[in-house]
Amino acid sequence: MSKVVKTKKELAQEYGICYNTFCKWIKPIEKKLKLTRRPLLAWQVKMIYEFLDEPDNYFDSYSEN
Repeated sequence: MSKVVKTKKELAQEYGICYNTFCKWIKPIEKKLKLTRRPLLAWQVKMIYEFLDEPDNYFDSYSEN
């Protein structure tokens, strides 16, 4: 991961879904994530990737940079 922290909105874009849908998808692990209004930390992003699997365009988005 090149970026240590990400927002939920950035992750939703990686998965190609809207923010509200993303929030519904991560609802089952919400308490484990200890969500706040701040950007997600590396361990939280990793937990989401493990729960939802990494998005299909995960590697494509970093090869463009």
